Amino acid sequence: MSDPPRPDSGPARTEDERLVHALVSRGLITREEAQECRAGQTIGARKLLARLVECGSLTANQAARAEQELSMLLGQQIPGYQLLEKLGQGSMGEVFKARQLSLNRIVAVKVVQPRWAAKPEFLEGLRREAHLAARLSHNNIVQAVDVGSAGPLHYFVMEYVEGTTIRQLLDSGKVFGEREAVEIVLQLAQALEHAHRRGLIHRDIKPANVILTPDGVVKLADLGMARNTADDAVARKERGLTIGTPFYIAPEQVWTSVRGVMDIDGRADLYALGATLYHMVTGQPPFPYKDVDAVFTAHRSEELTPPDHIRPELSNGLAEVVELLMAKDRRQRYQKAEDLIIDLECLLNDEPPRLARQRIEASTLASLGEGEEEEESEEPPADDAPSWPIVYVLVGALALSLALNLLLFLTR
Repeated sequence: MSDPPRPDSGPARTEDERLVHALVSRGLITREEAQECRAGQTIGARKLLARLVECGSLTANQAARAEQELSMLLGQQIPGYQLLEKLGQGSMGEVFKARQLSLNRIVAVKVVQPRWAAKPEFLEGLRREAHLAARLSHNNIVQAVDVGSAGPLHYFVMEYVEGTTIRQLLDSGKVFGEREAVEIVLQLAQALEHAHRRGLIHRDIKPANVILTPDGVVKLADLGMARNTADDAVARKERGLTIGTPFYIAPEQVWTSVRGVMDIDGRADLYALGATLYHMVTGQPPFPYKDVDAVFTAHRSEELTPPDHIRPELSNGLAEVVELLMAKDRRQRYQKAEDLIIDLECLLNDEPPRLARQRIEASTLASLGEGEEEEESEEPPADDAPSWPIVYVLVGALALSLALNLLLFLTR
């Protein structure tokens, strides 16, 4: 008969302790229950899960889920945080709902997957994201809480926001009414105004990065692509890369990959915000092509179909705002988020958008002026035929001369 497992059996004991810590952090068991079931033995993680089921501390389903996530659980040691449940998983990591023990508040913890944690440049980007987010303090921006490492585990702690992303709502078939969409975009514009004043550009405004809470508060999330406008070192590293999401990317961000353009500023965020607003009120992106290259080309050169041509019930004012936001030439867009805020407030007050209307009227007058100049240059008046203004002057002068002669005759 083999000897029972010893309590000090090296790596196995460490594995058991890590599993117990992870299960306790998630609130699935208590440490007292773990000690009672283990009875001082070191038996390995999988056997420990089976033992906890036998003791009634875990259900069979809980144990099965824990076994599926075993590698993650064994490395999941984040001091000061109790992980409660997984919220989502992406290609680069997982996000958990957690409790910050020191303040007894709910937060969200982004945990980097091991294969990405092995890349120093990725970890540098994670720290940069946290530091950028920490510079912002606004009700419409997801707040940074903490960033750090615990052994092989790298994490970023953020404000926990309960709600639904605009992307999820659009995917469910929702098309936003004009007023609701404008109210949401107004809050986003206020968030961008706060960030841009501090020299930060988001560079990935899109429906998936906008969270709508049950109370109607809008939160702008994911500063993973954000950059300080004065950070030339990061700009040089990104030369030749396309930063942004194809359906919502500004033309100058496309040129970053085509021509190596580095001069990206807050007007790129405003373009992407316009594309997001377009999708919200029409139910489709501005250029809904399946081929990414076709989408990029459309952003650079294809004329935008006005949103009120897709949904006639939308106002001309909303269409004017969207078209100004999405002007190909950034010099023709809103230059600051503050300007956009003025026009959005006009729409909410059932008034025409002041700045967009002025820009359109100025553009129309300029076009008319160019048309008149072209018409005059195409049909110049003949040299021997005086123009009508000259004829009027001559007739007027003759009439005045006759009147003076008559007056002199009568006064003799």
